[in-house]
Amino acid sequence: MSPEFDALFHEDFEFYKGISFLISAVLVVSLQILLPNRLAIRELLSNWKINVPLALINLVLLSILCGACVSAVAVSVREARQGVFNLLGLSYYIQVVLTVFVLDLVAYVWHRVNHVWSPLWRFHAVHHSDNHFDASTAVRFHLVELLISLGIKLVVVFTLGLPVLGLIVFEVIFGFFNLLVHSDLRLPGVVSHVLSLVLVTPTLHLIHHSVNKEEQNRNFGTIFSFWDRLLLSYLPPTAGSTVQVGLLETGVDLSLNGLLVLPFSSRSRSVHKESPRRLEAPQVTGCTWNCSDSLEQSTKVKKA
Repeated sequence: MSPEFDALFHEDFEFYKGISFLISAVLVVSLQILLPNRLAIRELLSNWKINVPLALINLVLLSILCGACVSAVAVSVREARQGVFNLLGLSYYIQVVLTVFVLDLVAYVWHRVNHVWSPLWRFHAVHHSDNHFDASTAVRFHLVELLISLGIKLVVVFTLGLPVLGLIVFEVIFGFFNLLVHSDLRLPGVVSHVLSLVLVTPTLHLIHHSVNKEEQNRNFGTIFSFWDRLLLSYLPPTAGSTVQVGLLETGVDLSLNGLLVLPFSSRSRSVHKESPRRLEAPQVTGCTWNCSDSLEQSTKVKKA
């Protein structure tokens, strides 16, 4: 299709992205309430009091700093008929499909690097500090991490010349799965198992939020689970096992102000340097629950 087609979608890029995320949030949160795994409404509200304001701060600042800059770059590159996709001469709709796979792979690699390189982990630790693990965890990120990931996305869009429609489709799917895989949702065991053959499920991503470094360095995917399988980071759930989530170190300030300064404190560094081990419940800032395909009812670990 013509560059004018991309320009048309660019005009409403932020609208499509925003409205799709709101619809996904309402759907996933409703499912959490109707089919809860372990958290009561009181616990969800307590978690939202931190995660939602943090997300709103990030949203406002990112809107000021970038707005629809991603789609603007895409339009500019495609109007100049540059980028790898243009050189390959692929049909528009094949480009749209490939955009979803490419950006999900980029998200996988970026996520994995955050766990490997200590300076990045200091910011990513904000996400892993959530000791409840529900849909709002999906938006619990430090602004610096979001800005760096935005820069990476801009480079990918510029280099490949990704179509704007592909960017919209990716944002819709990625936004939904980001909320879903972090949700406190009880899926039937068979459904969870079948979905996990191709897609990431809450059960799989729950393992990634473990305080145990061996488990934490697995299951990095957001949409497709086969990236973890292909790149040897896949860890299936074990029936009857438990997962402790949160940070290894106790005494971390998990208030909104505490999360904003966490990357610049010594605590984020020491958390990353801990060796892999299974901790006793009293030493952990977080919760533990059964990690099987059915995700049985969990028991909460008291903070030390």
